[in-house]
Amino acid sequence: MAPDAVITDTVLVGILVVLGMAVVYLIIREIRIMKTSNRTTELELEKDKLKLLQQHEASRVFSFTRLSAEQTAAIRQVEDENTDLETTLYAKEKLLEMRLTRLENLVKTRKLDNLLSNVQEQEKKVK
Repeated sequence: MAPDAVITDTVLVGILVVLGMAVVYLIIREIRIMKTSNRTTELELEKDKLKLLQQHEASRVFSFTRLSAEQTAAIRQVEDENTDLETTLYAKEKLLEMRLTRLENLVKTRKLDNLLSNVQEQEKKVK
């Protein structure tokens, strides 16, 4: 007797489960590949943007290698003077702000004292 090729329900369900798992694996793999390729493309685009920005900035920067020592010394001296002036200006502005604040507080104090004395006089008159 020759063995009959009988496929039982269990074997059929097992084959379908294995095929289903293979299909799910392939779908997940394709989704991951899509995400990875999109991200890779985005990264390459960002690198290109950075290269363009660097080239643009490099073209805008004035090369100091062409300046003589006297010229760079004069530039540094002016920069130092500007820094000193900015520091002095900041100190004067801060001092002015503090004095104005003090003056405002003195005026408020005087007004409040006057108001208090007026209230005391009114209270005396009422009593």
